[in-house]
Amino acid sequence: MSFIHEKRTRSRLLSRNTIINLLRFFWVVLVIWCEFGVFFYSLSDCKWPDKELREAGSTEKPTRVLLIADPQLPNPRRSGISWLHYDASSTRYLRKGWSVVTRLHPHVVVWLGDVLASGRYVTNEDEYKNYVDEFKGIFATDKSVPSYFVPGNRDVGLGESSAFSKNARKYFTEYFGPVNQEIDLAGHRLIFIDAPGLVDEDYRRHGKGKQYETWTPAMGGPIEFIASVAIRASSSPIILFSHIPLSRPASTSCGPLREKGSIRASAGHGYQNMLGKETTRFVLHTLRPAVVFSGDNRDYCNMTHQLSASDANVLAKTTAREVTVKSFSPSKHIRRPGFQLLSLIPPDSAVSHHGSTFADTHCLLPDTFRIFNSIYLPALVLTAIVLLYLNISTGRHRRRFSTLSPVSASRSRPSSPSRGPESAIWANWSPRKSSGPTSPAVALPPSVTVRVPNAKEIFTFRALSPSASGSPLDSPLLSPIPLFHAGHEDEMNPAHYPSQHHSDHVWPSGEDVHEAPSFIPSPSARRSERKWPSWSWSFVFRGRRRRITIALPTWGEMKKFYASDSSDSMYRGKRRGMLWRLGGDSMSVALPAVVTWALIGWLFF
Repeated sequence: MSFIHEKRTRSRLLSRNTIINLLRFFWVVLVIWCEFGVFFYSLSDCKWPDKELREAGSTEKPTRVLLIADPQLPNPRRSGISWLHYDASSTRYLRKGWSVVTRLHPHVVVWLGDVLASGRYVTNEDEYKNYVDEFKGIFATDKSVPSYFVPGNRDVGLGESSAFSKNARKYFTEYFGPVNQEIDLAGHRLIFIDAPGLVDEDYRRHGKGKQYETWTPAMGGPIEFIASVAIRASSSPIILFSHIPLSRPASTSCGPLREKGSIRASAGHGYQNMLGKETTRFVLHTLRPAVVFSGDNRDYCNMTHQLSASDANVLAKTTAREVTVKSFSPSKHIRRPGFQLLSLIPPDSAVSHHGSTFADTHCLLPDTFRIFNSIYLPALVLTAIVLLYLNISTGRHRRRFSTLSPVSASRSRPSSPSRGPESAIWANWSPRKSSGPTSPAVALPPSVTVRVPNAKEIFTFRALSPSASGSPLDSPLLSPIPLFHAGHEDEMNPAHYPSQHHSDHVWPSGEDVHEAPSFIPSPSARRSERKWPSWSWSFVFRGRRRRITIALPTWGEMKKFYASDSSDSMYRGKRRGMLWRLGGDSMSVALPAVVTWALIGWLFF
């Protein structure tokens, strides 16, 4: 009888430690790319539209204007930013997006409203100041780059509400600049209007049943400001900036760059999707802008307004193009945030008098939802499968060891009595203590003999731990050996089996000789019957028949799955359950990626 233990050998390239290290490296690279690399990659095809102006024949260096709409920075005091909160995720997105956008080196930055997500609710000036400091800390610009702000409904409020701060417009003017203003840039007149204030005044005008021609504008209001701009006649093109888009028919298309739907008229508590029809007609008729840039809608929209034919002699144009800039902050309404680039050249540098003096293009930022669904989620599932397979295969490998391990196998000559017994049937150790008959302590009587094979070499197995006493009746390594009475042709040599332990048991003498004890079969010789549902399928694959068996786990297997394994001297310390090992491997894989994410975010963003 022999016992051979075959150890499964693994290539170093597919070892457990190598796979764990590969997973760590994979997640570090994945985090660097998905959290930071995609922002730089998204701007790889984002270029200033200077080429369009050069193709028109202009040799003047364009002035570059960066347009940002709806950043909606959350208030850290009110939203309670945490690492798992959506506002914190939005803030990190704004920080990374702005860090990349500033590498475009704009000459001027224009903010199209809703710079603060809850600016209209702040009633304390100290809190508002801290809020603004948070905004300037994230959207930091060089001192040589001027910034101009258009008020949005989230900044100064729209309509009457007890929840809105009465000082919201005052705070905005103090920290961001006038709500209505005009600047000259590269031979163009840039007009910034207070769209929420214009809507409020329009409601008051409409409530009194008056037309714009007969309406007395509020002092310092947007209507008075628009009228004053028209009085100062100039040949310079006007570029209008408004937070709220101008009115248009509901069926108006926004072009192929819009993600879904169109802008429709809607109003509610603290918001209005478009200016009124009369207000839009008043603005276009009074200012006659060459182009209009708006925000608020979150999604991109490119459409054209028709000007009245009677006013065509002013600029010889019958249309005014309006671009609604995409939101810079992530939103559930859009997949990819964005911004707009505007290049200006002085009108006198244009080759043709009617040639274009400006050009614009839109740019997009990464899609965070797609990154999670298409990259992070599949990678997470794949990592979980790999780690689960590693831990399951490790558990199976450990269970291959015998219950008697560690066991030493040695070769001995049958003629060497000093080497101990050549069979383990007289060893003084057993896997579990038996209540049956035990081996005698003295030599066998001459009336009893045992058939022994005449082999030159046999294997001898000894248990290394002789602490437990008993017979080897239950040893799974042995098969039952029959005993024979005297008279058989092969006699047992009593000196061949010296006593292995001391006991009070002796062989009976004389004629009253009891029958020698018989060995019962070992547990391993019994066929184990699994009384649990299982399903098997057999099929032929590559010329060999295969079988797949799926069985429900038994209660004992479930306990081993959730609980820690028993201690074993072959392994260091206490072997832990599979779930514990799986959790430890998951943390081991995730830790380098988390540290890399935090370190790069802290150093560069």
